[in-house]
This record gives sequence, structure tokens and C-alpha cells, in this order.
Amino acid sequence: EVVAALLKAWPDAVKEKASSPIFDETTYKYVTSWEAPLQTACRCRAPFEVTALMLNTWLSYRENRTKTAIISLQRDNFTGDVKVLFSHLFALCNNNADNPSPSEIMDYFV
Repeated sequence: EVVAALLKAWPDAVKEKASSPIFDETTYKYVTSWEAPLQTACRCRAPFEVTALMLNTWLSYRENRTKTAIISLQRDNFTGDVKVLFSHLFALCNNNADNPSPSEIMDYFV
């Protein structure tokens, strides 16, 4: 409810980038990364409801509906419903025979 209220009051917040310390496993140091809230939610494994709401708001901006923008959200740590949500979204961007059919994807979102 809090995230929904914040996004209703300021939908552009989903596009704002903020610095986040991320642990680099190669150098074993924290580095600063500039992420949008949706990217942070994905990285931190936010609950499905929060991630879906932020994704919906993020996709409401035309510039975020490109293949490059959508693929930039890929992470290895998706779990549960969030993993299914993003796998269907990524399938829409790729022409891979292993992907679910467009009909299956539409059934998921409807």
C-alpha cells in the first residue's frame, strides 16, 4: 500500500536513479551503482506485489518499452512469481523457440 501511494503521488519516481552500494564479488569491494527503484527491487528480491506495481509504472513510460530497456532488468536472483513475471516479459522480447507461446503469455497476464 505504501509503494502504491508513493507511485500514485509521484509516478516519475520510478525513473529516478539513486546510488546504491553493491558488493562486487570479483574485487570483494563495495562499488556504487546508479539504479532505478525497479532495478533495486529486483536486486533485493522485493515481494511480487511491489515488483509488479513498480514494473507496471515503469512500463507506462514509452522509453522503457524497448527491448534494450526491458532486457536491462535481467537478474539471476528472481524467485517465485517474480521469476515467472519477468520470464514472460523477456520472452516477449526474444524470438526463441523455447519461450512460451504468445497465447500462454497473454493468459498469464490476463
